[in-house]
Amino acid sequence: MFKKVKATYSNGTFIPNIPCNLPDNTEVELMVNFPSEYAQDVLDPETRKAILHELLTRMRQSSLMAHAHHATVSE
Repeated sequence: MFKKVKATYSNGTFIPNIPCNLPDNTEVELMVNFPSEYAQDVLDPETRKAILHELLTRMRQSSLMAHAHHATVSE
């Protein structure tokens, strides 16, 4: 099922702007659409890998991810 939900990114956590009414530990997929002034093409594979690693590290530290399945980076 697909539902578009706006969220605010704060301290490494995506916070929905409206209640989602999902059961605890429900895994969701995020598609992030951010303002163009933050867009940055990273073509270097090592730099991209480092950025993804940092993102996953912050997501894992989030209280929302405490009991969720952990994502992995695969290129």
